[in-house]
Amino acid sequence: MEKFVTPLCHYYTLENTIVYGLLLVVAVLGLYKMLQKLKIKIDLNFFMALLPFIVFGGWTRALRDHGLYEGWWWCSPPIYFAVFAIAFATLLGAIYLDKKFKIPYHKSMIAVGLLLLLYNASLTNITNWFAVGMVLGITAGWGVLLYIVHKIKPKLLSLENFAIMKAHLLDASATYTALTYFGYYEQHVLPSFLINIFGPIVMFPLKIIVVGFVLYFLDKEEDKFLRNFLKIIVFILGVALGIRDLLTISML
Repeated sequence: MEKFVTPLCHYYTLENTIVYGLLLVVAVLGLYKMLQKLKIKIDLNFFMALLPFIVFGGWTRALRDHGLYEGWWWCSPPIYFAVFAIAFATLLGAIYLDKKFKIPYHKSMIAVGLLLLLYNASLTNITNWFAVGMVLGITAGWGVLLYIVHKIKPKLLSLENFAIMKAHLLDASATYTALTYFGYYEQHVLPSFLINIFGPIVMFPLKIIVVGFVLYFLDKEEDKFLRNFLKIIVFILGVALGIRDLLTISML
């Protein structure tokens, strides 16, 4: 209870971090097998179908921080499973419509996802434009540097890896801004440990090194389905947290 229930919505412990990490691995493996059985291609259409739900997850978590959603299931990490359930149910319905009425599944998913985002937009009131400008400005600066690397060394940083890295640097920028200017604290165990030693600036090299290594090894994977699937997972872990942190401090 003390290690798992009490910290919900507030902080992580070493014990629940390990358990949640193992649950994430099991969930990712299960989803991978289900998508194979459904014969879903991991392509641009699939990514675009998921994107509204990814944004919805991070956005909803921010609204939960401000009391606009209620319930422990909208906290991290339960929200990952809640949004997954919504997205997967939508996918199954979209596949049915595709087979029955020839409506491309990704279009149905995008439509449902946009409705969810419109609902969240109706609850959102941005008041801290300094935070918005700071986070987006820092992210844009890193984006320019990364794009230069991509243009000079496209084999070192492909366009899709550029997008994934930028998603994680959005998270780093939001975390840095929240901790430096608005008195927030880092909830995750390892980043919190490093921030206590080096300060919030450590989030940038931490993201670049860790995500860079992950992408390096994923690019060596010959199975295109598996490689693309895992890259989407890595993208989700970056952009969902980045959107949550950005919107949380922008609604102060």
